[in-house]
Amino acid sequence: MIGFGSSVAGSPRAATAAAGAASDALAQLAGARPALAIVFASAGYEDLGAVPAAIGHVLGDVPLIGGTSGGCLIGPHGILRRGVSVVLLGGEGIEAMCVSGKVRSAELHEAVAVAAKLAAAADEAAKRGFVELTCLAFAPDVAVDGGALTAAVRKGAGARAQLAGGLTGDEMTFDRSRVFSGGEVVDDRFVLAGLFTRRPLGVAAHHGWRPVGPARAITRTDGPWLVSIDGRPALDAWMEDAVLAGATPPSGRGADVSLYLANHYPLGIFEPCGREPLVRAPFGLRADGAVLLATNVRERARARVVHATTGELLAASRDAARVARGATGGALAGALVLACAGRLAALGDAFSDEPRAISTEVGAPIGGSCVFGEIARTRRDVEAFHNSTALVVAIPAA
Repeated sequence: MIGFGSSVAGSPRAATAAAGAASDALAQLAGARPALAIVFASAGYEDLGAVPAAIGHVLGDVPLIGGTSGGCLIGPHGILRRGVSVVLLGGEGIEAMCVSGKVRSAELHEAVAVAAKLAAAADEAAKRGFVELTCLAFAPDVAVDGGALTAAVRKGAGARAQLAGGLTGDEMTFDRSRVFSGGEVVDDRFVLAGLFTRRPLGVAAHHGWRPVGPARAITRTDGPWLVSIDGRPALDAWMEDAVLAGATPPSGRGADVSLYLANHYPLGIFEPCGREPLVRAPFGLRADGAVLLATNVRERARARVVHATTGELLAASRDAARVARGATGGALAGALVLACAGRLAALGDAFSDEPRAISTEVGAPIGGSCVFGEIARTRRDVEAFHNSTALVVAIPAA
């Protein structure tokens, strides 16, 4: 059996919140051995660095992965804007291993060898009957290209590995993202956890955004910078299509403009795509009209401005929960939920309905955080890095 415990706690001090959430989550394991702690904490805590030690004081020597939240924590009974979220996985039905590496290059080639350690450990776990491998990956949004990270982890972990995780966030300041690595809180490392189970975990990420603008071509990129669309400055073309679709963006070219587009009129990339187009949100703007994305996009790809109603966003999150639950082939112990921070802004007061709907759909407790980019790949998926999605990782009960 696999045990699942989840709790969120708020306190003026991060250490107090972390210890309280860890104690509550541990009690839910009902004596089962904890194998992994997935922890998120608000970036604004002055004593953020005390979180790993506070967790360790409660749990002992249990591997820990996670980082700073993207503006909201998700617990089994609701959301919390400031606090600490702890999800524990344990029991005899799961084994876990954590590894990490320093970010040294834009391409993240260094992550290949680190992820390969999980593949080697998975081979040994398979001999003990733990034949399924899911790799959780987290990195600071300020440090990495999400697409490069997932490509490197995918190469190192191998084709059999499912991927899940995200880029850690902050309170929309885009400068305080951190991860928990080896008892430290750092902004220059990626962290990975291999989950070895007898039954597959369910991984699904859906968004609900639909095209509202005309088809355009990506004509020039420079790494993660989208320079031009249809031969025009990217921001000009993007804003024009958004306004024609009903947008009322702030004036000028400041950070509030990129936040507005990210939360209400992001860009859909339709080549290649699966069930839904990839969505890319702006993270910064240049004076020449170039737009900074969380990862690069392919030149000549077809793109359209997309939009969604509250109902469409919530329907997509329920769909992700349904698909993730179905992929496990049985009852669930719980589910890890990682929702894009853009959904928090887009849904506003209705955001609390999203985790509630997910919990109802999976029929089990949930826990997690908002993030700044979502990592989700099953063995059949082509793409692994997403924006603006609700990611559900369903944990089987056995």
